[in-house]
Amino acid sequence: MTMAAAWLRRLLGDRLEVAVWRIGVVVALVFALRVVLRLNWASVAPSWLFLLEALGRSWLLAIVSILVGAVAALPLALARVYGPRGIRHAAILLIEAVRATPELMIIFWVYFTSPVLLGNEISSWNAALASLAVIAAAFLAEVIRAGLYSVPAGQLAAAAATGMRPFQTFRYVVLPQALRNMLPALVAQLVALFKTTSLVYAIGVMEFFRAISVTNSAVFAPYELYLIMAVGYFVSCFTITRLVYYFDPKYQLLE
Repeated sequence: MTMAAAWLRRLLGDRLEVAVWRIGVVVALVFALRVVLRLNWASVAPSWLFLLEALGRSWLLAIVSILVGAVAALPLALARVYGPRGIRHAAILLIEAVRATPELMIIFWVYFTSPVLLGNEISSWNAALASLAVIAAAFLAEVIRAGLYSVPAGQLAAAAATGMRPFQTFRYVVLPQALRNMLPALVAQLVALFKTTSLVYAIGVMEFFRAISVTNSAVFAPYELYLIMAVGYFVSCFTITRLVYYFDPKYQLLE
C-alpha cells in the first residue's frame, strides 16, 4: 500500500510539473503574441519585398559558397591526410591560418587585396562569394578530415585482405562511412556559414542583415525589424536541418 501511494504521488507530481510547464509556455506565448500584435507593422509593410529579396541573396551566398568551398575542401583534406610531407604541411598552414583568422578580416582581405593580385576591380558580390568560399573550404576540410579518421582501421585492413586497391577502398569503404559520420558537422557548418553571410554587409553587399539596417535607418522601427531579422535567420537555419532530415531520415539517429 505504501509503494502504491508513493507511485501515485510521483505520477501526480510528474503530471503536475508537466501541466505547470505547459501553462507557463502558453502564458508566455500569449504575452509574446500580444506584444507582437501591438507593434507598428504598418511602417515596415512597404519593405517586405525588399527584405525578402535580401534574404534570398543570403541564401544564394550560403549555397554557392558552400558548394565552391566543398569542392576546394576535399583536396585540402586529402592533402592533409594522405599527402606527402611538404604538401601536407602546406595544407595544414592554409587551413589553420583561415580558421584562426576572424571571418570579417578574411572578407576584408579578399575584397581589398583581390584588385592588387588580379589587376582588376571586383564587385562586392564576387568578393563576398570568394571570401565565404575560402572560409567554408577551411572549415569543411577539417570536417572531412575528421570523417576520414572516424573510419576504423579494421575496415581498411579488411578491404585490403579482400584484394581491394587503395582507390577502391577509399571509394567503397572509407568514403560512404565518412560521409555518414560527418553529416552532423556538415550541417552545423552550413548553418554557421549562413549566419556568417551577415558579415558581408561590411563590403556593401545588400544581404538580409544590411537590408534590415538600411530599412531601420529609413523608417526607424527597431523592434519590428530586428524581430523580423531574428525570425528570418531562425527559420532559415531551422529549414537547413529539416532538409537534412528529409533527405536522410537516419540523420536524427546520429545526434
